[in-house]
Amino acid sequence: MHNFALQLQSYKPHLSGQEQKLADYLMANQETASQLSILELSERTGVSTATISRFAKTLGYDNFQALRLALVPRHPAQDQSLFAELSPADDTVTLAKKIFNANNEALQATAANLSEATLDAAVGLIMRARYLGFYGLGASNIVALDGYHKFLRTAIPVVYAMDYHMQLMSITHLKKEDAAILVSHSGEDRNALALAAIAQKNQVPLIVITGAPGSRLAKQADVTLVAVAAESAYRPEALHALIAEMSLMDTLFMITALRTDSRTKSTFQKVRKVIDETRK
Repeated sequence: MHNFALQLQSYKPHLSGQEQKLADYLMANQETASQLSILELSERTGVSTATISRFAKTLGYDNFQALRLALVPRHPAQDQSLFAELSPADDTVTLAKKIFNANNEALQATAANLSEATLDAAVGLIMRARYLGFYGLGASNIVALDGYHKFLRTAIPVVYAMDYHMQLMSITHLKKEDAAILVSHSGEDRNALALAAIAQKNQVPLIVITGAPGSRLAKQADVTLVAVAAESAYRPEALHALIAEMSLMDTLFMITALRTDSRTKSTFQKVRKVIDETRK
């Protein structure tokens, strides 16, 4: 089940005024709202039932009932609160557990957002690609590099560059027979948007991994995979999301490898043989 607070954090910057009003009410009154009908919620908030229904779907829920279930308070034993702030007074084990809990929550929330149709669409673009390019700036470049490192083990030719200007040159060479995976947590980075614009101009199928499903970059993508994470005073949202984004990349790799097993196995064995020879 989707974590309502995390879902809202990812989508809130792109909500309309009425949706923002509804979001504020739900965050302040989760337990009460979880027991209201859509008509009762409309009366209490002054937000139309149509807007409430649209809001639920915007956040990734199938309908209002699914949203209402997500509002139900979790059992205290389950709520090793992601939002429990780190404190200088915490001992080292407590600090470590809080960090692990935050990472686990980000992974669970991201997994809850996945859909078979989205994953199938992304893997389909990858499997049909003549060349597969990996792109990202800053911390997102780490995820792009991780993807490049993984997909080198497949039979799909891959391209990657760390420098932004080299990424611009690289993506310019891709064509509609290829595909690009672009990682940007904010989805609003101007350099990432420039890369996406080139892909769009050249009709290159674009898979975006982002923490902002309502961003301009997500709207330019053929397929968008969303990493959901929360921000704390001691750790920016993007750092939590990094683990989720790498897990999304790992998911794309593993599904692709399984579906191209006959071709991937041969390449994987060659790669392993070369690496093993360097260890002798």
